[in-house]
Parts: sequence; structure tokens; C-alpha cells
Amino acid sequence: MFTIEIETNYTKVVALDDYGEHEDLELYIEDNGTVFIRQFCPELNEFQVCDISYKQLLDIANSIGEKDGIYRTRVEPVK
Repeated sequence: MFTIEIETNYTKVVALDDYGEHEDLELYIEDNGTVFIRQFCPELNEFQVCDISYKQLLDIANSIGEKDGIYRTRVEPVK
């Protein structure tokens, strides 16, 4: 299950673990294309954060189910 909240300058996506084994995964997609991914770490009592580009996020999504190899995600410009 996941939620989406659209704010003024970013979109927040929260992916919840259906089995309750993992902490929620939060994605903050900024208007400038920067994506922040964070997840709370109970052992450290803090959020762990990654800063990636939107293109990297698309690469991750497109990698699901692929075989070994090198791939390139092509993004068409918005018209």
C-alpha cells in the first residue's frame, strides 16, 4: 500500500510494508527533479536519507524484473 500527497513544491509518496516487517519508505519528489528517499532506523533513532535524481528513480523502477546487463532508461521530454 502507498499514499501520495501533492504539496506546493513537492510530492510525497509513502510506501508501507503490508506485513509490518519494515519501516515506511518515504519519497519526496521536489519540483526541481531531486528525489529524497528516507526511512526511519529504530536502532539509530533517526531517519536515513538518500538524495537521488528523478532519472535514477526511474532507472530503479525499470530495473525490476530485468536480467543481468547494462540498460539505459530513455525519458521523452515533456511537451
